[in-house]
Amino acid sequence: MNDQRDIWTSTWGEYAPSKTYRFLVGQRNVHQVYNWLWKCYCQPKHKVFFWLLLKDRLSTRNILRRKNMQLDSFLCVLCNTSEEETCQHLFIDCPFAKQSWDLLNISFQNGTNINDCITQIRNQSHPVFFMMVAILMCWAIWSVRNDFIFRNIQPNVQTAKEIFRKEIALLSLRAKTKDSITFDLWIQNLL
Repeated sequence: MNDQRDIWTSTWGEYAPSKTYRFLVGQRNVHQVYNWLWKCYCQPKHKVFFWLLLKDRLSTRNILRRKNMQLDSFLCVLCNTSEEETCQHLFIDCPFAKQSWDLLNISFQNGTNINDCITQIRNQSHPVFFMMVAILMCWAIWSVRNDFIFRNIQPNVQTAKEIFRKEIALLSLRAKTKDSITFDLWIQNLL
């Protein structure tokens, strides 16, 4: 019996799955918002939702049109501006979204894409908790939109505020011990 160790090698040295992955996929420069997303205290369902939003894969009416789904209208249901419901419109440019962001004293420059909006939120909000603000306000807007489409509940900015408030209060349990006191004080002053 041979006691030699079985060693796999490749063109870049000894085999390791991480090295193989980097060789096959390569390195990519991504916007810093993706790092912020996965490090924040939000629940995984919120993180995945926001990741889909950033990748423009959230099932907005624009996506459904691109997938050849037949709907009566592809216009935004939260406003009457006759704009197609895209992620950019629904969460940034829509008058309903602007009113929702105003509740948090956050405003965006016109024509700003979603990644740059996150940077603006960072500048206008708490430097540690800004990502939670971005994710949960988008979640609240999405929830109000879905309630209107699927439950026929009229859209209301106060409803978005209540959804935001409820979700952010739940996050205080997920905050690290060193941040929990700061987080609780910040929540009290936020709304």
